[in-house]
Amino acid sequence: MQHGHLSSLIIFVAACGGSQKPVSSADTASLDNGPSSRSEAPAASDTPPADTASTAPADGTSSAGGSSSAGASPAAAPESMHPTPSVTGSVDGKPFAPKLAHVVGRMRKDGRVLISVDERTECATPGDASKPDDAALTILVPWEDGYKIDLSALKRGGKKKPGEIAFSRANPAGKMEIWSSFKPSGRVTIVKAPMDKDAVGKMKIDLQSGDYMLAGDLDVQVCVAPK
Repeated sequence: MQHGHLSSLIIFVAACGGSQKPVSSADTASLDNGPSSRSEAPAASDTPPADTASTAPADGTSSAGGSSSAGASPAAAPESMHPTPSVTGSVDGKPFAPKLAHVVGRMRKDGRVLISVDERTECATPGDASKPDDAALTILVPWEDGYKIDLSALKRGGKKKPGEIAFSRANPAGKMEIWSSFKPSGRVTIVKAPMDKDAVGKMKIDLQSGDYMLAGDLDVQVCVAPK
């Protein structure tokens, strides 16, 4: 009886030990693919990695700074880099819209230079001839930074003498004629007065004559060195 009971006990222990065998690699794989792993997979796929192809513009250019504007045409350059004053009205019944001022003479003993305010965008050369309707405002001014000139106090030019301020226009033959009816008032301020040839100074002008008004900033190109 004891022998039979002992045999039964050995068989029972063996059966229990066999049910607790180590988990095989196949069983481990089945656990990795179990419900808990599958429940985490969708969370990872909810935010897919950025698709650079889908975010690129339709034309194939990158959205990085600078590349998006590579195909865009550059902004058109202004016709003139110089400041130009505002103009209203006319002189002798015709328009006059200056673009630049020029120092056209050497400095006098009293420190004044002759400035031509005209529609040229560069210095005139000795071979340049006036064309019909070319116009210019000439002013004799002290060439000094910050100097202010009362235009009504300057001597106006006439048919024989240009005076200290004058407006002239070329006739059909190309000869410049002074308009004695031009009676300006206002002020000119020399903002910057360089001495080197081809340097660029600056002046402010506020002028009125009849219905004609000229107001604003002008660059002054030094065509002739003052000294």
